[in-house]
Amino acid sequence: MKTLKIAILASIILISSCMQNQTQKENINYKEPETKLERFSYSIGVNIATAMKEKHNLKEIDEQSIAKGFRDVIYEKDLDISLLGTDSILNDYFFQLSEAERYEQAKVALKEGENFLKENAKREEIKVTESGLQYEILKSGEGVKAEKENVVTIHYQASFLNGEVYDSSVEREPVSFPLNAPNGTIRGLHEGIELMKVGDQFKFYIPAKLAYGNSSPEGSPIPPGSTLIFVIELVKLSDIYGNEL
Repeated sequence: MKTLKIAILASIILISSCMQNQTQKENINYKEPETKLERFSYSIGVNIATAMKEKHNLKEIDEQSIAKGFRDVIYEKDLDISLLGTDSILNDYFFQLSEAERYEQAKVALKEGENFLKENAKREEIKVTESGLQYEILKSGEGVKAEKENVVTIHYQASFLNGEVYDSSVEREPVSFPLNAPNGTIRGLHEGIELMKVGDQFKFYIPAKLAYGNSSPEGSPIPPGSTLIFVIELVKLSDIYGNEL
């Protein structure tokens, strides 16, 4: 057990060494692992560092503090910060890293969307609403026009600006939802579907402010700040009692 503790400590020191800048690396007196224990310890370091790097995209760390933290636990010394306190600190730090990364992603995506919509609006077939929603009519139907109090049934295909489809009902059953439901769908689709008649097929270009803004829905492939493209076919309208209109 003592040997395993020492191996883990050695791996952590290796992790911290790997995360120093290039100049510091060149000054480290280190030889490649040769013994079974050295190779085992090095392998632990590589695995832990890889997991942390991939999950949290760490770019810097204080190697002395991380080594002391491991020594204090392994050799059962008093902790400078309680275990519960370290959990809170880690959660806060990783949250801040995540938010900073999200902000940078959103900034790039918002600019890309802004440029796309600016050029797209120049096309003759594109109509633009006061909110900034853009759309074009792919097919005109002759049915009843949608209203807020209706339950709508639609087929949809959702994609990013690069053309990648991330969701679609085309190979499945159409979906139904009350058009005035507060959490039924994104604002841009609510506004767009109200422009349609049964049988219409529209293509909507939805700026981030009318979609998910700088957020990324949990479990969704949608990056923060994304401008989204939806092809919508309005299949039918019903009242709240299920009677088709």
